[in-house]
Amino acid sequence: MDRKCAMETVLQYCMENNEKKSQKSYLIHAGLEPLTFTNVFPSWEHREDIAEITEREVEVCNQIILVEDVLARLCQNTYPLAELLARPLPEGVDPLRLELYLSDQDFEKALDMKREEYEGLPGWKQVNLKKAKGLF
Repeated sequence: MDRKCAMETVLQYCMENNEKKSQKSYLIHAGLEPLTFTNVFPSWEHREDIAEITEREVEVCNQIILVEDVLARLCQNTYPLAELLARPLPEGVDPLRLELYLSDQDFEKALDMKREEYEGLPGWKQVNLKKAKGLF
């Protein structure tokens, strides 16, 4: 939730900072901050130890990632059943409430009942059903 709010703030700032021209916002990784970023903060201290940790993740270092794209993934509220059964889970998904992220069709397929029926069950029955179906 914090990450989502931070990204929404970034996009809002960019929009208000320059209303005439849409600015692109990019995800910046710890230790790999460009000068155009660090120059905004007069007391910025580069941390070589952090840069080394980030550089170990080669795919992170070589990607240009738009904040808009990450925010769209964080705002996604339904996922296919296969994605929720795979690990790791999509970012932002509560592993204890996987049923919340299913479409109605996938919900019925996975739990063999409609969402309304499931919600009428006592909590312990919901948990047991999720465990039996691999959604817990």
